Amino acid sequence: MKVCIYGAGAVGGHLAARLSAAGQHEISVIARGPQLEAIKQRGLTVSRGDEVHSGRPDHATDDPRSLAAQDIVIVTLKAQALPDAAASIESLLAPDGVAVFATNGIPWWWHKGIDVPQTPLFPLDPNGELWNRLKDRSLGCVIYSPNEVIEPGVIRSALKDRWMLGEPDGSESERLKRVEDIFQSAGIRGVATTDLRYEIWYKLLINCGLNPVAALTRLPTPLMNKNPHIIALRKAVMLEVTDIALACGTDLRGKIDLDELCTPTKRSGSNRASMLQDVLAGRSLEHEAILGIAVVLAKEQGVSAPRCELMLGLMRGLSESMQQPAT
Repeated sequence: MKVCIYGAGAVGGHLAARLSAAGQHEISVIARGPQLEAIKQRGLTVSRGDEVHSGRPDHATDDPRSLAAQDIVIVTLKAQALPDAAASIESLLAPDGVAVFATNGIPWWWHKGIDVPQTPLFPLDPNGELWNRLKDRSLGCVIYSPNEVIEPGVIRSALKDRWMLGEPDGSESERLKRVEDIFQSAGIRGVATTDLRYEIWYKLLINCGLNPVAALTRLPTPLMNKNPHIIALRKAVMLEVTDIALACGTDLRGKIDLDELCTPTKRSGSNRASMLQDVLAGRSLEHEAILGIAVVLAKEQGVSAPRCELMLGLMRGLSESMQQPAT
């Protein structure tokens, strides 16, 4: 099968390296800058503990139009970049192809298959480009896999990872099974689920309590995990997300351990949260998908979430400051 990784940075590069190394399918990547040049010259390498996976994709480009029609397009762009890419993602798909959106936060297709008006999700899809082009051709993916590009073409990841895959409406389908099989054929723990929304809320809980705090303090995760004041703030934010999820129909109570989520002992985490990596690299931030939509849903459901609102305001200020010209 033809499989394209659209956005071969830390997460996408991880997938591309392992899928290419497995040699089961024709792998293409869309990347840019030094990362693209490194992929063309040396391929991709992922270090996971003592494991090293090296693979060279069959095609690497910054122009989606140069690729043949794809059976599966795994999109690992940040949420804020997706609307501008909607048309090129659609054009990449073969007639029965499917796009898999592996992104953080509440996804743009959130209204698909649930008892709400079937409309685009503002502000993640302000003009409805994603909804109108791709709502019937997409799967979701929740990523439990911290990754960091340590130099172009080289990615460091945790040894344990999990990629939860699902239909927006919670159904089982042939295309979902096909994507799961492709992940597993490369030794990647891809797991199909009929309750992806639970996984989305669970991951959002982690992201809301980690990424904005890391971005604002610029502290690596191990140092945050040693600061009792920061831990208390993170737990308070996460409790608010739990309340929002419950109001939206997903009960996380009794299924989570906030101490373990904040200072994990059973799993290794990234040294630097992804949003901190973006701040340090001067890249745009995905705070709207992570915090912004959580606040929107809280207001819709009448849930009090003052800490989430405060964090969102600060993140919007940080994002604005990063866009100002250097003086």
